[in-house]
Amino acid sequence: MKIAVGFIHGIGKQKPDFYEEMAEALARRLSLVCPEIELVAEGIYWGDITDRIEDKLIAKLAPYKLRWDNWIDARGFMISFAGDAIAYQPIPKADNPMPHEYIYTDIHERVARKLQCLARRAGPDAPLCLIGHSLGTIVASNYLYDLQNRKLPPRIQSIIAFGNTPLERGETLSHLYTMGSPIALWTLRYDDFGKPVTVPVPRFQQKGIGEWVNFYDKDDVIAYPIKPLSEPYNRAVTEDIEVCNPGLMAWTPLGSHGGYFESAVIQDRICGSLAEMYRVLNPQ
Repeated sequence: MKIAVGFIHGIGKQKPDFYEEMAEALARRLSLVCPEIELVAEGIYWGDITDRIEDKLIAKLAPYKLRWDNWIDARGFMISFAGDAIAYQPIPKADNPMPHEYIYTDIHERVARKLQCLARRAGPDAPLCLIGHSLGTIVASNYLYDLQNRKLPPRIQSIIAFGNTPLERGETLSHLYTMGSPIALWTLRYDDFGKPVTVPVPRFQQKGIGEWVNFYDKDDVIAYPIKPLSEPYNRAVTEDIEVCNPGLMAWTPLGSHGGYFESAVIQDRICGSLAEMYRVLNPQ
């Protein structure tokens, strides 16, 4: 049985292969607990979209020789981290003569095209598991929300229509894992903290398959629980799980933020749930 898994990275300088170690670790664990499952993984890399704009900004500021630039590159760090979140914000259509040509849509186009790849490699009806980290959890939530509420712009709709598979239409979404997520901060835009996405989709809910699990490390200042936000979020999120991320600097506020990909607790939970889905769909 093939399961499509899409990894979405977060803030900061990233590489296209950011997901490979975690994908390999999950595959190894599944080979022991449920060898009948074949993970088909794709990394949804979008960092280059924001990097090119941030690099332009850094170049424009270089002549001013601002403090903290040379020794620890603190301003470059700030531009990379905060810049990703700021650049990703959707621009109001009333203020933009080309409302479908901003970074929010550029990043979501990457998601759509990678889901298209997953549908081709894993099969059009393969269960879909999304794993997001940091700002990648916001990307996942926003994309799924726009997809489920028919708010995707024409550019994204045309990509989905070209493949026209259940996976690309979001009809096979079974699992969502958010790691180090600032979703709680994003919901401050709404008095009632907004509306969560639906995970899993109804066809899996009826069979007791799938989950949305949010992992957070208490030392990670970017990560927050999600269930307490509102009753809709409490129902949507299966569980908030506190983890203690590995790594030499995992005790620091930012050092802990990068350790989710290596967490054995997270890998065990994901593999256990995927294995359970296989057993429900393939009873002996």
